[in-house]
Amino acid sequence: MTSLYNKLNKYKLSDVIDFEKKDLQFVALNNLFKNLNDKDIFFWLILLNSIVCYQLSSTWEKYWAEFSLYFSHIRNLDKTNLVNWFKDFLKTSKWNSRLYDIKIKRIDKINLFLSEFIINLDYYLVNLYELRDKIAFFMNQKNTDKTIVFSIKMIMYWALIVYWEIQDISHKKINIPIDSRLTKIFEKYKWDYNDINLFYCDLSKKLNIAELHLDALIWVNYDSLI
Repeated sequence: MTSLYNKLNKYKLSDVIDFEKKDLQFVALNNLFKNLNDKDIFFWLILLNSIVCYQLSSTWEKYWAEFSLYFSHIRNLDKTNLVNWFKDFLKTSKWNSRLYDIKIKRIDKINLFLSEFIINLDYYLVNLYELRDKIAFFMNQKNTDKTIVFSIKMIMYWALIVYWEIQDISHKKINIPIDSRLTKIFEKYKWDYNDINLFYCDLSKKLNIAELHLDALIWVNYDSLI
């Protein structure tokens, strides 16, 4: 891990947030919010999309651009018809057509929770780890599973776009969303680590950069690290 730390320790959190704001997924969401101008519906759409963001037929960036464009052109969105609109989007999506029936079931599960979030919006924003656990409970998954952790990362993007700042520090308790890139980095630098989550947790503490932000730092530097 030491060699990886030495390659990354020149960066500060402010640098990483600048990287995140250039992430094409962030750009797509920022464009969507400009068209929606409704933070509750914006959150709802991000959460719905996050929990079905797997087995794509494109890069994640391309898919989130498709998602943003689709909902930017709908003018009669409200909370009563949002889930049905989202199901229609999935049905016609070019990049997320696999496992449609399974993903619809996931949407129905999380729909039981969406109203509670809106009611307790302020509380969950300063307790993101509790939001993570609540989502994991409703989805019947581990709170370290990739889609669960990824949903919190995208909600963190939501907070950056709506408020242009991270309002809480509770996201420091949330694991990095493990993907193939992070697995390759782990295999190269793991030394005597056997647990990939512990590896990134310790790296995060050494760098003093929360794991959700560490994801962007590694993404930007991936080619030079691998």
